[in-house]
Amino acid sequence: MLLTGASSLRDVIAFPKTQSATEPMSNTPDVVDDVQLRELHIRAVVPEKEGA
Repeated sequence: MLLTGASSLRDVIAFPKTQSATEPMSNTPDVVDDVQLRELHIRAVVPEKEGA
């Protein structure tokens, strides 16, 4: 912003997000289903809660 002389950070940020932390052009972040995770050999592990 300072380098370009822009009056707003939104004018120069590469991937702007809305107040809800979503990016409207690609609709990210989004839900990933199990099939997509398996295709990419990715496993999501939910940590156990402390004291449980």
